[in-house]
Amino acid sequence: MSVRQPRQAADLKRRGPQREPYDRVLIVCEGEKTEPIYFSELKDHYKLSNANIAVTPASGTDPLSIVRTAQKRQAEEKKHGEHYDRIYCVFDRDRHYNFPAACDKIDRSTLRAARSWPCFEYWLLLHFGYTRSPFTEGGNNSPCDNCIKALKQADTMRDYQKGTVGVFGQLLERLDAAKRNARQARSDALETGEDNPSTEVHDLVHYLQHLKDPA
Repeated sequence: MSVRQPRQAADLKRRGPQREPYDRVLIVCEGEKTEPIYFSELKDHYKLSNANIAVTPASGTDPLSIVRTAQKRQAEEKKHGEHYDRIYCVFDRDRHYNFPAACDKIDRSTLRAARSWPCFEYWLLLHFGYTRSPFTEGGNNSPCDNCIKALKQADTMRDYQKGTVGVFGQLLERLDAAKRNARQARSDALETGEDNPSTEVHDLVHYLQHLKDPA
């Protein structure tokens, strides 16, 4: 004979993870593996609730798809009387022709951007030192391809590939240095008007790191 669960326990099981008393955040990523894996590992390291932090790939791989996916999720939440405190769109400049259009849509919305010029791997590269040398196309390589080549010159990243698991933990001890380098790079980009290379990923990382801090 099965033991009948108390109603309250059954209700909790059905509802799944309970929300914690901090912001509810949606992170919509361009890639299906690299960025979602990184932010999921960050979420796990800082013990952020799955009920508060959702990390999801977009329905497409270009910047406009990321923004449209975020807006769709935002509308669905509103329809059900819910909301995210912040929604981040994580995407790269690289060769995307509709990058400017995606940025414009974000500027006219309540969404937030965590962009990288040329790509997310520049954020990883900043864990190993500061650089503002631009990444451009060369041969059959895209700017992102060349950024990844630079990243793989670091001793601990020689085997790096898109979708590599464990990158957040592997680079954790270098995280503070990467944030400093990223702030400096973005400040220089805004001052000079040259975005390549720079990133905004550090802003999202810092926000998530301190999400559980007392107000």
